[in-house]
Amino acid sequence: MNVNAKGVFLCAQAAAKQTICQGMGGRILNNASATGKMAPGKLPLDVYSASKHAVVGLTRQMGMEWAKHNILVNAVCPGIVDTPMWDLIDAEAVARMGAEPGSVKAAAVADIPIGRIERPEDVANLVAFLASEDASYITGQAVNVSGRRIPY
Repeated sequence: MNVNAKGVFLCAQAAAKQTICQGMGGRILNNASATGKMAPGKLPLDVYSASKHAVVGLTRQMGMEWAKHNILVNAVCPGIVDTPMWDLIDAEAVARMGAEPGSVKAAAVADIPIGRIERPEDVANLVAFLASEDASYITGQAVNVSGRRIPY
């Protein structure tokens, strides 16, 4: 909670304060998660999920409050990204559930409608878009990049 929720809150506040002083508007992009919108199912991610729900709520509120300063605040909600973190999640879940190594990750990937695991560049592309002028009318949103694994 200290890193995922409080850290986002404090960093965004500092960025907004500086951006307001400069008077030119800007962007704040928060890192949420698909678990910040929907419970992760069988995976033991309860506190992580709660912290990412907090990021989604903070993003919505900050987007409302700082819009008058032309500060656009959005969150990115990745799904199952093929990184070493997911290998750690799999190992922890396997240890807690007594499953075969790799089986938790494989089952999660099998639930992705687009048919493949997410790549880091899938997330990076959304971040680049939200930071661009093409997204100049988007604020307070928690945007999924999850291969349709998260329906809302």
